[in-house]
Amino acid sequence: MANYTIKSDYEKQKILKEVEEECARLKKPKYWVLKQLNIPKSTYYDWLKTGGKTKSKAPHKAWNKTSKKVEDKILSIRNNYDLYRSQRSPKGIATLLEDDNIFMSSVGVWKVLKRNGESRSLITSKKQFIIYPKSEKFLDVVCIDDIMLTNIKPRDTAIFNAIDEYSRSLVAIKFIPHRINRFDVISFIREIKRNYDRFPKKIRLDNAKAHISGSVKNYCNLNNIKLQFIEPGTPQQNWPVESFNGVIRKDLIEGSFWGKENKQAALNSYRQYYNNEKRLDSDPLKRTPNEIATATASKNTQQRLKIRLKRKHHGQVAARQAILDL
Repeated sequence: MANYTIKSDYEKQKILKEVEEECARLKKPKYWVLKQLNIPKSTYYDWLKTGGKTKSKAPHKAWNKTSKKVEDKILSIRNNYDLYRSQRSPKGIATLLEDDNIFMSSVGVWKVLKRNGESRSLITSKKQFIIYPKSEKFLDVVCIDDIMLTNIKPRDTAIFNAIDEYSRSLVAIKFIPHRINRFDVISFIREIKRNYDRFPKKIRLDNAKAHISGSVKNYCNLNNIKLQFIEPGTPQQNWPVESFNGVIRKDLIEGSFWGKENKQAALNSYRQYYNNEKRLDSDPLKRTPNEIATATASKNTQQRLKIRLKRKHHGQVAARQAILDL
């Protein structure tokens, strides 16, 4: 197999100059000098034609290039504020161009707009939504959401998660081997009651059919639970559980051991780890969710805070010595 070496323009021009100098110095023909330098004659004369500059791969003439007249017309339609928004979209512009016997696809119109920096000019602002103030007590607000694992009707599978907003504790988690319905939601709320011997004051959830059912609303009214539905298309309002969904995907669901044991047993084991061992980066003291929920600090957390204060007031050397003295 041939071993091809790609040379830069500078190296090509340097070789061309070197060949000329060697021919003049040794008074030898070019083919002899090229053989000594191990440079093929065809390669040398190709470089000589272009002066050692790389040939552009762009065609000399683009046969399908949009003419300036058509581009100007597309841009004039785009910037015509007397037209409807849909008429100024790529599809609408392509329709209006047909009145002048100019037939282009909407993709072709979009490429012209993109080339001229107008492809995103119709996007005026991002969607505005309210971020609710964070709760100040445990079980004041519980955020509920599900992770869809498979979507093959009727055997859908999902994981139902419930996160306390104040402490970020995983208050309940359940594997659902079918499409989630209103009975699963009610059963899930009862599981929170079994785990903590009381219902949450408020539940925040999205607008899924199972969530907005009359049975769920009646059950929550009977138990003095307020339902708070987020705005459609704004999962940021339910940020505690959405953040947890990403964590459990990386930790558990995408792990090799997820399919090797009972699904609910794996979720229960992960709940114990998450609540009692996983420290939260969002907490200034780096406590676990269980420590935040119970307003306590473990011995390790207390010792870590002591060393942190030692480092702050007396420097790294004193903190290192405190660690060695443990």
